[in-house]
Amino acid sequence: MDGEDEVVLVVCGEECDAAPMFDINTGEEILRIYDCLAPPSGLACVAGCLLATSRPDKDPLVFGGAIYFWDLNKIQVTSKSCIGEAIGPITCSKDGIYLVGGAHSGNAYIWEVASGALLKCWRAHKNAISCLSFSQDSSLIISGSEEGTVHVWCMISLFQAEEPQPHEAIKYCPNFYNSIKHEASITGILTILGGPCPMLITSSLDSSCKFSELLSGRLLQMLTLLSPITTTAIDPLEQLMICGASDAAIYVTGLNGIGMQYTTKRLTQDDCQVLYGHKAPISALAFTSEGVWLVSGSKDCTVVIWDTRTWNVVKKLGGKMGPVTNFLVIPKPESSRVHTRDYVSYLEIPTLEKKFKQTNEAPIILQPSSFTKDADSAHACFHSSDLLSKQISDLQGKRTPEAIEMTVAMTVHEQTKDQNSAKELSSINSVLRCKAFKVMEVRASLD
Repeated sequence: MDGEDEVVLVVCGEECDAAPMFDINTGEEILRIYDCLAPPSGLACVAGCLLATSRPDKDPLVFGGAIYFWDLNKIQVTSKSCIGEAIGPITCSKDGIYLVGGAHSGNAYIWEVASGALLKCWRAHKNAISCLSFSQDSSLIISGSEEGTVHVWCMISLFQAEEPQPHEAIKYCPNFYNSIKHEASITGILTILGGPCPMLITSSLDSSCKFSELLSGRLLQMLTLLSPITTTAIDPLEQLMICGASDAAIYVTGLNGIGMQYTTKRLTQDDCQVLYGHKAPISALAFTSEGVWLVSGSKDCTVVIWDTRTWNVVKKLGGKMGPVTNFLVIPKPESSRVHTRDYVSYLEIPTLEKKFKQTNEAPIILQPSSFTKDADSAHACFHSSDLLSKQISDLQGKRTPEAIEMTVAMTVHEQTKDQNSAKELSSINSVLRCKAFKVMEVRASLD
C-alpha cells in the first residue's frame, strides 16, 4: 500500500466547522475544507471530480436544506444549491450522471448532475430516509428508512412519463422492485456481484445484517451481533464483510458460503475477528482501493487505519475534529480527474433545481429521434417506409425507452439463468462431495 496516491477526507457534524484531509500514507493533514459538514450518509464523491454534502440550510429564514459542492481541483471554492426540504443521505451513480437525495419526509429526489435538472421526486418511504445506494450497474436505487424498510427501485420505472398511482392504504408509490424489513433504522446498504447470485446486504440498528437476492428479495442469510450495527463495508475483492457496532468494536467475517443455503448466525468473538481501537460507536468504514488498509471512523473523534493482513493499527488520526459522521478514501485532488469518460473530464459544479418541471397539458409522446415538427415533413414521413427504418435504427442504437427496457430485461434474464446454474452446480458438488466421503470411508474400513 505504500506510495498509493490516496487521501482520507474526514467529515463531521456541527461540532466541527471544517473537514480535514489527510495523506493516507503519512497521516499528515494536507488541508481543511471549511463549511464541509454532513449528517450520516450525507457525503458523496461524484465521479472522482466533485465533492457533495447535504445538511439543513444555515439561513434561519430558509426552512429547507442545501447540498454543497466542491471541485476537488478547486477545493476552497464552495457552491450551494438550496433544496425545498432538508436532505439527509445522498449518493451518486458510478458514472457521475445522477445524484440521489433522501429527505426527512420520506421523499426521494433524482438530479442530473451535468445540468442540475430535477428528474424525479417521489414518496419513497412513510418515514425519514436514512440510507441510499445505487446498484453496481446503476440500474437500481436502494433506499432504507428509519422505520427499517428497504425498497429497491428500478430507474426505468421511475423515469416513466406517467406517475404511478398511490396505494390505497399507504401514501407512497408502490412501484418498488422488492421490500426488506428490519426492526429499526437502516444503517448500511451494499450490493455485491460475487457468490451464487447478485446480493443485497442491509444492516440495521436492530443488530442484524441481512443478505438477500438482489433480483427477488429472497432472504439468504442473516447475521446478528450483540450490539446495534452502525455501519458496514466490503473489501474490493468481496471476500470480507466488516460491521461497525455501537459497542465501539469492528467485526470482520468472511463471505464464503453465503447464499448457498439460508442460515441465521450470531457473530461472537469466537466466530470472527474483532478489532478494538475506538472508544465510542463506529460511524464510518471504508477500504483503500487495493483493499490493503481498512479505515474506520468513530464518534470518539478519531480515525484509525488498519492493516488487513495483520489487523494491526497502522495509524491513528485525530486533531481538531468532532464526532465523525462520514469520510471518503479518494485520490489526491491533483490526480482526481484521471478518467476514461469524456463526460467526467468536463464535469462542472451544478446548481440543482428545487422543483420538478412537470407538465399537465398533453401526454408525452415518444417520437423517433429524427422526427420533425413540420407538418408536411411529418405527413410525408408517416406515409412512407422511412418511419419504419428510423424506428428500427433507433431501436438498434438503443435510443428509445423500449430499447433500454429490453436491454435491462435481457440482463435480468441472463443473471437469473446464471443464478440458477450456480445453484445447480452447488447441488451437484454437494452430492459428489457426499459420495467422495462415502468412498473414503469404505476404503478406510477395508484398510
